[in-house]
Amino acid sequence: MERESKASKRPFNRQVLRENIKEYLIDGILRGEYRPGDRLIETRLAEELGVSQAPVREALRDLEMMGFVESVPYQGTYVRAVSAEEMRDIYTVRAALEALAGRLAAPNVDDELLERLEGLVEEIMEHARSGNAHDFARANFAFHKAVAEASHNRALLRLFDMLQFAYWTFASTFLTGFDLEHLGSRHYEVLDALRTRDPDVIARTLQQHIEELGDRLPEYSGLETHSDAALGPDLR
Repeated sequence: MERESKASKRPFNRQVLRENIKEYLIDGILRGEYRPGDRLIETRLAEELGVSQAPVREALRDLEMMGFVESVPYQGTYVRAVSAEEMRDIYTVRAALEALAGRLAAPNVDDELLERLEGLVEEIMEHARSGNAHDFARANFAFHKAVAEASHNRALLRLFDMLQFAYWTFASTFLTGFDLEHLGSRHYEVLDALRTRDPDVIARTLQQHIEELGDRLPEYSGLETHSDAALGPDLR
């Protein structure tokens, strides 16, 4: 299925580079402008964004590595769908990864980091109260990314970025079914754990935080129960 891009309906910097295009497309996927099964046409995107095809091609390759899109030989590049089983598997890995990130970040927790995280929690709660799931998701991701960055472990950060797909799929598919204020308030527990600077406490709190989401996925799952079915007829 081909879907007309919405790129021309939003302002865009003509000097955009590969990273900007990548973030732009991720944002479009999160907003539902590009849906599972939609074809992303390189030439059309390049024309609409006012750039050459090279950075678009590189951005699409990055998105494929991150799991956002899938390249099908002789057909094109499509936005990926995901099965409920795959999402649960990914959240099991994410829980372990965030626990490790918290453990490694413990010695690096300082007042500057805590102040930054406190500000992000306030943003999270503000968006939760207004019911703005998109901005809630962005502030929530920034919170968890900040903790991961405090680990000062580049290999972990690469893995964290690879799991962005799972996060944004969760955000665009499930967040409207969750009590955002309850979900947002759980970050106060993470903040309290970080203030202890205790690696075990931080790791345990983060793991429980992510596992709670994974455990509740079946309640709100609008995804197919098998990976092949989730891909849709054009991608099997």
